[in-house]
Amino acid sequence: MTGSTETQVPSAIPPGGGHLAHVQESSAGGTLPLLALAAVIGLVCVGFLVRRKTLPRLYLFASGALCVLVISFVLGAALRPVDAPDRTTAHGGTAHGEAVADRPSPPGTPVLRTLHLGGKQVGVLVVPGRPGRNLVGIGAADAKAAADGDAPREGRRQPGSAQTWVSVDLPEGSSTLRVSAGGANGSLTVDTGSGRTAAPRALTTADAPECAASAAGALVAGENRPLTACPSDTLTGEDADALRAMVRFLAGRDVPALGLVSDESPRGRKAAAAVRAQARQEGITVTGPGKDRPVIVTSGWAGATEVADAVEGGTTRAQGVYLAPWLLARSVLTPSAGQLIPLRFTPRTKEAMEYTEALAARLPGEYPSGSGYTAWQRARGEEPAPRPRLYAASTAYVPGTMISADGGDTGGHQHGASGADWLPSGIISPVSGPLREG
Repeated sequence: MTGSTETQVPSAIPPGGGHLAHVQESSAGGTLPLLALAAVIGLVCVGFLVRRKTLPRLYLFASGALCVLVISFVLGAALRPVDAPDRTTAHGGTAHGEAVADRPSPPGTPVLRTLHLGGKQVGVLVVPGRPGRNLVGIGAADAKAAADGDAPREGRRQPGSAQTWVSVDLPEGSSTLRVSAGGANGSLTVDTGSGRTAAPRALTTADAPECAASAAGALVAGENRPLTACPSDTLTGEDADALRAMVRFLAGRDVPALGLVSDESPRGRKAAAAVRAQARQEGITVTGPGKDRPVIVTSGWAGATEVADAVEGGTTRAQGVYLAPWLLARSVLTPSAGQLIPLRFTPRTKEAMEYTEALAARLPGEYPSGSGYTAWQRARGEEPAPRPRLYAASTAYVPGTMISADGGDTGGHQHGASGADWLPSGIISPVSGPLREG
């Protein structure tokens, strides 16, 4: 089976309505029946005037021809098959005539498209969308991808994302990217532009899915810019303030010592330094994880998922897992490890859920994340709350329905629901007032 290119499925059209039903859903579509009625009345009037010989024949002939033309247009629209290809869609995407093409990406920018594979809409994300090594996220299991003419490469899943990720080398300019999943094949056109500008280094590390999630958040918000940096490249002032506020919160609970787990990314190193500096100021000893102390995690998604799994499994002892703000990712929150995280927004608000729904529409099945939502807010010009609150994440245990946090059939964490939500079968709720910063 061959998949169609670069498409999205619109709202379903009621059976039997033909193209007219589709057109009537638009702002102008409701005028077609009135147009037809007016044309019929006009034709009757022309016939009456012909018999009365009231007007010159030239005017009568022109009026009659116009009425016939209008009636023919309306009948043609009503009888046109729903699945006839729409030749006017961008990039010539037809998708069996059922969809409008995704917004085109400028050359040299991340690409987000939807392919029709095996009867399903499958999202495909390409970052950074420039010549050379690219990371391709495909919303299907057992997915493969390759540049046209190259052998397909198998992808793999990574913590925090529902996508299957494949590394693909793309040439300069316009080329075809081949994608396969579930026995179906598809393709899309990618224009990488010219010049081999170095891609962000994080795309070659375990932080790649978070970087891609940030790019996707901006894309679904309508921003198409070159990807020049990833979240793990630096520690923002807001995140540094939230980490210090979290240490100050622990000091208020008379915690004598805390564990710290970080990584060697630029953000991880700076975050660890900020935690240690604030802990010294509060008189708190910083060590490794231990049963008599909470643990603060400032690594990326992969490292934080390992910590949460280890605490849930009992191989690491800790009095709660305190997460850095960028660790709002499903694989990190799903294990039962007593996770708490400082956030400047409430995940279940209308504004935050708009992001999850937009992401689900453009990249079906992908998990929403804090990094993606931050990029979404930035692209839309929205400001986060001035002070963070501490939120607790918890999931309900439902025997016999659990699958892994990243969608597999092992691991015993996630609970089957795959809709547009931050934590299906779970809640993320505030457990503190605004934290004191500064």
